[in-house]
Amino acid sequence: MIKVHITRHQGIVQEITISGHANSGEYGKDLVCAGVSSVTTGVCNTLANHNFLDIGTIVYKEGYVSITSKNMTSEHQLILETLITTLENIEENYGTYIRIINQEA
Repeated sequence: MIKVHITRHQGIVQEITISGHANSGEYGKDLVCAGVSSVTTGVCNTLANHNFLDIGTIVYKEGYVSITSKNMTSEHQLILETLITTLENIEENYGTYIRIINQEA
């Protein structure tokens, strides 16, 4: 199962961690994993192209992604909210394979 941990402080996203594997299909044909990987990669690339790495960190490894910053701009917040909304849509349709956990810091 893919687990998505979202940490907010006063409603502002400070960290998103995505870990695990969906295992919804055989390797190379896992649509849930492909969807999560695609949207996450796109968001990480977009953040990097918009100076996020000056104020935050992105760790991207096999089966694990962490996006962290305590000083995000409104532009970075919008990009992350887009990621969250997309992951929530995937969870609505494939909740057996992905779980989103929200917490307030």
